[in-house]
Amino acid sequence: MIIFLTGLATVSALVSCDVLRVLKPDKALPRPVLVITAALLAIVSISVVVQLVQLAQLA
Repeated sequence: MIIFLTGLATVSALVSCDVLRVLKPDKALPRPVLVITAALLAIVSISVVVQLVQLAQLA
């Protein structure tokens, strides 16, 4: 459940980055938005790798 919520937060962070780029194309994205999005992507990536390793061990 935590992974699902983290994935949902990651998608919403990515969408908000895209919306900010569309609304203000000449301005840089705020630094906290970039840091939060990168952290969420890292968490999701690590959880996917862990799940794949667990599946490989079962096979």
